[in-house]
Amino acid sequence: MPGALFQGNGPSRGIQNHGGGAYDGSVQQDLMDGDSLQGGITFLTGTADAINPHFAGNYVVDTGAADLMTLAAPTSEVDDGLSINVWSDSNFAHTITATSLFANGTALKTTATFAAFRGAGLGLRAMDGVWHVIAQTGITFT
Repeated sequence: MPGALFQGNGPSRGIQNHGGGAYDGSVQQDLMDGDSLQGGITFLTGTADAINPHFAGNYVVDTGAADLMTLAAPTSEVDDGLSINVWSDSNFAHTITATSLFANGTALKTTATFAAFRGAGLGLRAMDGVWHVIAQTGITFT
């Protein structure tokens, strides 16, 4: 169908038709689900933060030590299209260990290690139960 945003049943995340024609909080959440950089920043200040895999997030790690983060698997089909961004604003080698796998164009990986510099980070998009890496700077995957 010409001009259609999606084919088939469509995604469970992303811009949806909520009806009523008014811009409200549900529309903002739709935008953030597809591009979490459109939402507010959540500062991570712990040393063992757990990132919610079912909610779009724009995270900045601002700690005085390495943050050993965890990220569970997204739910296939339910979370497809959901985006998460995690960027460092500290000079520590943070890690994200995923109970799901990082798909980065090579064999699937389970750990993302940040270079110990500000600005290291990655953008992820959920698809079929794994995290696709859509952007990364200063990350080593193992």
